[in-house]
Amino acid sequence: MNRLALIVPLFLAACDREPRSASYFIAHPTEADRVMEACEAGKHRGPECENATASRVDRERRARMEFYRRGFETEAP
Repeated sequence: MNRLALIVPLFLAACDREPRSASYFIAHPTEADRVMEACEAGKHRGPECENATASRVDRERRARMEFYRRGFETEAP
């Protein structure tokens, strides 16, 4: 019985899927937002929260850089 009690948790831990990476969340922003909401509500935790946060930071950085870049574009008279 003791062996079974040790093996079952190990088996269940091995079945966990890999956390989605920040690059996955960059490519899927709606999924990143959904994970972030769950993380903020305390319903989700772990590496996916960090990766979703990193993707949101990257998305905001890209938006700021695009806004900055457009500031240098000028229309010809």
